[in-house]
Amino acid sequence: MKPVKSLLQLSKWLLRITLLTWLVLQHGQTILALQYQTQSFYIALAFVLFGTLLFAGGFTSKPSLTVISALLLVLLFAYSLYLGFVPAVTTGQVLNLLLLSVSMYFMAAGNK
Repeated sequence: MKPVKSLLQLSKWLLRITLLTWLVLQHGQTILALQYQTQSFYIALAFVLFGTLLFAGGFTSKPSLTVISALLLVLLFAYSLYLGFVPAVTTGQVLNLLLLSVSMYFMAAGNK
């Protein structure tokens, strides 16, 4: 059976939309609390900012915005995995690893 190549662009946009939606839902309350003194505020702000830039990078012809924002998201997700590491596998770790892999895909593929 041959792959359905016509769905490739739709699936990339669904990945972008889903990633941005999850980041906003996960970190939106932390940002809206406006506690500038905490480290979690700046980490949440970085997640949402780079997720938005990854989404916006899909509208540009050059892949640099997508690649840079995806690289920074990969670093943030890796940092998040490092902070929340426990010897047992948790749902949060698996979800962060999944989102890290989506970000890594956009870092490698750009806007293809």
